[in-house]
Amino acid sequence: MASCVPFSDEEPFVKRVKSLADDELLEIWEETQHIESLLCAEFQTEVSLAPDYEKVIVEELRLRSCRRLRAPLAGE
Repeated sequence: MASCVPFSDEEPFVKRVKSLADDELLEIWEETQHIESLLCAEFQTEVSLAPDYEKVIVEELRLRSCRRLRAPLAGE
């Protein structure tokens, strides 16, 4: 399970995300969504903890998916 702080402040998340496995990225995203949901329910308002993290994670996963789809074409 991921820690509360899944990366150090020394390295930007945009760079750190490239070294994480897909399941780790999904776990970070899932945990932030869960925490946001709990906070929204508790304070009865919209709370956005990490919209940039979500965007970066989705972009990285999309890039990886495209690379996997294109990999067999490169071998032709």
